[in-house]
Order: sequence, then C-alpha cells, then structure tokens
Amino acid sequence: MGQVSIRENSVPTGGAAVTTAAGQALPLLPDTLTLKMLSEKFMASSESNCIQMNVVPLAEGQQTIFTIQNVGLGSSLDLMFNLPIRITSSVAATILVSPDFPYNIIQNITAQFNGQTVIASLSGYELLAMMAKKNKGIYGADIRKLVDFSVIADYGALPSAIAQFDTAPATITYGAATVGKSLTGVVSITTTSATDVVINVRCYLSLPFTLRKDLLLGLLPMQNNSVNLNISVTTPTLLGTTVLSPLYIATIPATLTACKLQAATIQPTYNFWSIPAPNDVSLYSYLISHSYMMLSQPHMSLAAGGIDALQYSLPNNYYLMSLLMTIRDSGGVLLTIPDIIGNSYLSYNGTARVDRRDIFTKLARQVIQYQGNAVGMGQLLWDATDVDFEANGTNTTKWLNMYLANNPMFVADILNSPAVPLTFSVVREQLVPANIQLV
Repeated sequence: MGQVSIRENSVPTGGAAVTTAAGQALPLLPDTLTLKMLSEKFMASSESNCIQMNVVPLAEGQQTIFTIQNVGLGSSLDLMFNLPIRITSSVAATILVSPDFPYNIIQNITAQFNGQTVIASLSGYELLAMMAKKNKGIYGADIRKLVDFSVIADYGALPSAIAQFDTAPATITYGAATVGKSLTGVVSITTTSATDVVINVRCYLSLPFTLRKDLLLGLLPMQNNSVNLNISVTTPTLLGTTVLSPLYIATIPATLTACKLQAATIQPTYNFWSIPAPNDVSLYSYLISHSYMMLSQPHMSLAAGGIDALQYSLPNNYYLMSLLMTIRDSGGVLLTIPDIIGNSYLSYNGTARVDRRDIFTKLARQVIQYQGNAVGMGQLLWDATDVDFEANGTNTTKWLNMYLANNPMFVADILNSPAVPLTFSVVREQLVPANIQLV
C-alpha cells in the first residue's frame, strides 16, 4: 500500500476545542490529567453510594420501562437479570443455543434523561463488549471468561448440573447440554419426552453514565425532583428458527409445546455520588454538562462485496471515541471480521484517511491491549483509547471532533466473497458537550 497524503489541518484534533453550534459553547478539557484532577477534587468533597431498587418484572417479547430514583449525581446502573426458561416437549428434541446467549435475551437497553436525551441505546451483547473494552485487563487473558464456565473443549465435559462463570457475571443451571465453542460453552440443549427442562439464567450488565470511574465526565444530575431517567429493556421472543433468536431450531416441532421465559426479573442497583456538603455547584457543574453516550445503529444492510463495499456514514455534532462493529451473515451468524474485512479506514472531510492499517494489525493491538481476543465480541474499528503508549494515554488526544467533520464515513473492503446480503451493527462511543443543563 502506498503512503496516504494527509493535508495539513485536514483532521481537526480532539481534546480542547470550543464548538460554534448553538448551545455548544463549553470547551472539552484538554487531557485526562486535568479531568482527573477535577474529578478527584469533586470526589474528595463527595461520597460514592448505591441504592438497590425494587425488582422489575421482565416480560418476553415486550418492552419494560422503569425510572431511576431522584438521588445524587448518577454514575452507573448495575443490572442483574434473572431469566428462568422452561422448555416443554412431548418427545425428545434438540434445541440450539445462540452463540451470544444469554446476553441476546436483552435485545435492547435504552437510557433516556428527562424524556428527551437518549444517552445509551444498545443490545445486551453490545454492552457486554463495551464492558470488556472499558475494563480491559480485568477479566483475564481470554475474553470468553466473561461468559465461560470452563466447559469448552479445552477443559472437558460439564462437571455438574450447576455451572458458574469464571468471573461470575453469569450463572446457568440446566439439564443435559452439548459442549462446544460459543459464548457460554453450550451449543445445544436436549429435552426429554417426560420432563420439562428448566434453564435458570442469571447475567449481569453494567451501564455506565460517565467516561470512566475515575473520569466523571457525564454525571447525571438526579438530585432534583424535576428530572428523571427512564430505562427501557426490550426482550425478543425466546425461540425462533434462526440463530438470531436466543434459542432456535430450524423447524419447530409441534411436540415442542412451550419455550418461554417465566417469572423473569431485573434487579437494578443505582450507583451515584452525593451532592457535596456544603453544596458547591462549581465542583460538578462541568462534569454534568457533558453527556457520555453509547449509541447503536443495528441491522444495516451490506448488499455486495468488493473494494470500499462497506460504507458507514457517521452523524455529526459530537466527539467520537470509538466504533465497535459486528457483522452477521444472512442467517444471523456472527462473522469473524478479520476474515472478511480489509483496508479499513475512517474518511474525514473527504481528504484524510484516518487510522488506515490492516485489520489484523488492529486486532493484534487489541488482543495485547485488552488481554483477550475481541473477535467474538465485535471488532473495534476505531478506538481513541488506543494511545496507551503516550504519556497521557487514554485521553482526548485521539478523539475526533465531529462538529467540524464534513461527510465522515468509515470505509472498508469486503474480502473473500462472503454470501451476501450481510448486516452490520455499529456502536458509537461518543461525548456531547453542553448537552444537559443543571435544573
């Protein structure tokens, strides 16, 4: 590949900048050192706390909405899902387990502040991938240990009827199962003719409202009764005929009379920082005036392969921190991105091709940086936190100013003639300044 000519000043820098759009007058902080000092000054005058909220019933194939309590300055939401599944069949049947089970039982999670600003909207599977990205190194050398209870082929057969994930974000109890390479290590479940199979699933997700736990940009001002944060959780129908369903079988037999969630619940825990005493708004006004967002654009069509076949047009008016992509074939099967994508780059202002390097180089860097193979969780095609080698790493130096962008687009070749049509989904990790006003 020849060298790419990048015109001087064709790529506005991230970091310190003042936008000109109406209502967007606040500058971003220049680096994480300054933001860290501001966060620590606030934390020294506050305290971190949490409230376990009431259990929320979760209905299959429906949207469930609940409201966060008006307390303090919100930092994150812990969500523990209890998802018992009962399968009834009059004869023996083999039901296949989706590779991203059980997290695809949570089809979408949306957080909307004060009925107008959506600060998060993504699937449970995508949120799991973002958790791995944000907590790199915590979950050990194998990314599958997020959701793996040592039953993959490397370890042998399932040791008992009760299996627990190595790092405890999920537990599953069930009857007969076939072991294989998947997110959980289980690829199929066999029913009997006389006994219902009950699969008790418990899985955990953490929805952050701030940039990082030590960088509190994005705190939600929940201290006033005039504001609210609504959380909606959508679940799909549990049993289908393709891998897009959590459990599936190509032709559902009439003898399989039920496969349903029963008495499913969410146990939310709201994490927040207290208002400093005495109340000094200057300690946190800047932190709450910016919004940290994770927004997904799912199921976009990819009709053909070839050079520059994948083109994802990015919206404007925010600061871009990362792009996480997953690609599925026409049957919904997750594809290994490095096998089919080449020559990926982000076209900025039509002249600069940013972060242009082959997908294997990007993947190798991520494996080292995140201490785990990220392929099965999606591919980070753009990652502004990939600056650990710099003195003020994981900072704003690589954020892209999308207020000044002209026709920004992520582009890649589709290689090896995959069967089309394909679909792809993208999660944008972004920051919007001056987005929320103090009430």
